[in-house]
Amino acid sequence: MKVSDVLAVIDSIAPFCLALDWDNSGLQAGDPDRRVAKAAVALDPSPETVDSALAAGSDLLITHHPLIFAPLKSLASGRPQAEALLKAVRADLPVISAHTNWDAAGMAPALAELLELKPEGFIEPVSADLLKIVVFVPPGSFGQVSEALFDAGAGEIGAYTRCSFRAEGLGGFLPPEGSDPYIGSQGVYTETAEHRLEAVLPSSLRDRCARAVRASHPYEEPAFEFYRVDIQGAYGFGIVGVWDPPREPLPWIAGRLGKSCLTLAGPVPDKASRVALLPGSGASYLPRAKAAGCELLVTGDLTHHQALLARELGIGVVSAGHHETETPGCRRLMLELAKRAPEVSFSMIREESPMPVWRAPWILPRRWRRMAAPGGFFSRGPQLRAAGPPPRSVAWPVRPWSWPNLP
Repeated sequence: MKVSDVLAVIDSIAPFCLALDWDNSGLQAGDPDRRVAKAAVALDPSPETVDSALAAGSDLLITHHPLIFAPLKSLASGRPQAEALLKAVRADLPVISAHTNWDAAGMAPALAELLELKPEGFIEPVSADLLKIVVFVPPGSFGQVSEALFDAGAGEIGAYTRCSFRAEGLGGFLPPEGSDPYIGSQGVYTETAEHRLEAVLPSSLRDRCARAVRASHPYEEPAFEFYRVDIQGAYGFGIVGVWDPPREPLPWIAGRLGKSCLTLAGPVPDKASRVALLPGSGASYLPRAKAAGCELLVTGDLTHHQALLARELGIGVVSAGHHETETPGCRRLMLELAKRAPEVSFSMIREESPMPVWRAPWILPRRWRRMAAPGGFFSRGPQLRAAGPPPRSVAWPVRPWSWPNLP
């Protein structure tokens, strides 16, 4: 399998036409004709990620965030983005990024599955630039032609694969002199049973699917055509879903994501039922989540002004970290690729969050808090003196025993 073939597989899972205008998804660096036996999947295209992919013997690196995003003015060593690009190019390591196209196709459903939220729809549905291919096939060749189309990337609708439609009919044709008809004879009008095969595909795979039909079809001149289609409900940004019965959101989210600290805004309910999920930077969808009747929005990033907006709208927000909310989606992309391209060995690169949490001694776990009590280890000296009742902490699940008077 080549890099271009992996690109086609990604295009069938998450059509690149779904990417937003400001995005830069697709092949970032490398030769599309390079052979691929091992591929690594990661969230960020950092220099450390490139090193990890090379150390694992990978022939291809697939990241969620683009390697080239903001305009590059220099490739001088020492700049992180340039350093990662230079390392990949020097090592002949192709890099593919699936950013907002994967956001619209699989990122939020992966987080919903992890949090056991039953999806009801998208926060913002989007339409893909899709085509439908119609091929007329003799009954005995239906299997080989449909398999060729599926291998080329056709037949993907949301999470469903190998989707097609078949109807029986009667085809007629007149083979000209000098032809080599599969059925019938030169100069004799012929009618024969045929099956109408239909399947959808991203518009970018049109030529690839046309070549697959010509290579697999027994007819000298196979009859096929393309139609533009608009499929609603298959793709979209963010998930609106339901917990039934309602859950306590904070311990559940923190436990499922392995978080010891969550950032909160707005009126976070003690128990939540209707919830919006948008991994990564999703707080800009607060008004849409509120309009969808959600009590809570779970996302990765939250700014001060977005927190104020949440309070004004009367909707709770849980910010669980960009890295933490998008890592499940990267894992799901790896599994989808492994299922559709079994000839390639896919692996997930383990990455640490670029925003680690520092836990002050006065909000240590319960079994250590006695060390922060008066006379305890951490309270010795003037730097940690009790200063009356502490303010409400936004760190879950612990609460500070006391607040220090810092010099």
